[in-house]
Amino acid sequence: YDTRFNEEFLVESYLYFNKPDEDLSVKEFKQLIKTQKLKKKNIAGTIFMYNPFYFPEGYNEKKSLTNQGFDFDSDFQLLKIEKEIALFRAHLKEYEGQIIEIKTLFNLNIQKIDHLEMLMKLNEDTELLNSNQLTHFDKDMNYIDVQNLVINGKFVFFAWGHKINKNEFLYIHNYAQSIYDKVVQMQKNIIFIYKQSTQQQYAQDNLNFLHPVETGKFKHRMPESLAKAFSTKPPQCAAFNDTK
Repeated sequence: YDTRFNEEFLVESYLYFNKPDEDLSVKEFKQLIKTQKLKKKNIAGTIFMYNPFYFPEGYNEKKSLTNQGFDFDSDFQLLKIEKEIALFRAHLKEYEGQIIEIKTLFNLNIQKIDHLEMLMKLNEDTELLNSNQLTHFDKDMNYIDVQNLVINGKFVFFAWGHKINKNEFLYIHNYAQSIYDKVVQMQKNIIFIYKQSTQQQYAQDNLNFLHPVETGKFKHRMPESLAKAFSTKPPQCAAFNDTK
């Protein structure tokens, strides 16, 4: 976690799937990613989501970390992410003892990032990312440096949801598109879960990549789609049954 100008950001995060009877400490985990060479060895892939809303264990997500006396000391924390862990642990069994890196479109750690005022600010910011002008939110902390993006592991699971609307927020869309295109250039195995009603090509053209938790009234069907996506190695794109 990091903070600047009264905003809080989750700037770096990972999932680690313990081996049976393994209890890896934070200190031991840090050794697995201490150098870029170790990251390349130990990180199996990347999950790309929209923004975080995760708090460390022992802290109240209804209050800012600053107001709870949190020490922003650049150390890693154990996070409360029960829903994601339950889903991923059940269907990513092939990656026990390996690390999955979590990246987000925006690092601002707030719950309601998709209300109109916030989206307008983010849209204005993403237009200015390649300029020398100041942005509403810190460039280094909140945004991906696309030109210098580093992806470890062999697959990238895009799961940033359906919030990217080209017609309303063109610059957010362009920013997300630049990230997707950069990963394509890297020749990574790109996977995502798409709505069965609109099909895979539509999802790719519109950057509509379903989040494994936030899938509306049919969310109980997501485990089946996630299982299909990770039933092969490397994983594959999978349909989500959003029809009755």
